[in-house]
Amino acid sequence: PNKLKLYSYHKWIGMTVLLLFVPRLLWRLTHTPPKALPMPAWQHRIAEGTHHLLYLLMFLVPLSGWLMSSAKGFQVVYFGVLPIPDLIGKSEELGDLLKEVHEALNWGLFGLVGLHVAGALKHHIIDRDSTLRRMLPFGK
Repeated sequence: PNKLKLYSYHKWIGMTVLLLFVPRLLWRLTHTPPKALPMPAWQHRIAEGTHHLLYLLMFLVPLSGWLMSSAKGFQVVYFGVLPIPDLIGKSEELGDLLKEVHEALNWGLFGLVGLHVAGALKHHIIDRDSTLRRMLPFGK
């Protein structure tokens, strides 16, 4: 019972991330970000690539989990109240494949978040610029 409850919480968090991704993406597309601080071109390319991949994974990770749950025959019931429709039919083989995809995407997201944090700390500690303060809502 506890394992099923934890899986439900995990799914609720994933669906919430997916729901919050939409307004976040709309905000990002309609608001110009602050101008980049001076840095070498290769660092700027890595930063932009990392941001694009983070957005992509913020969408793909919960979507792959939803697809996996659908394929494995376990419907997502948001907060135990609202049944979310399955996106695909039940298929054991597809469910196993989607589980691997979901796990791989999660590891990729984990690595990118680590890279993002490392870059922010590098700018703050080594370069001593305002990158980290600009990222934090209370640092402005």
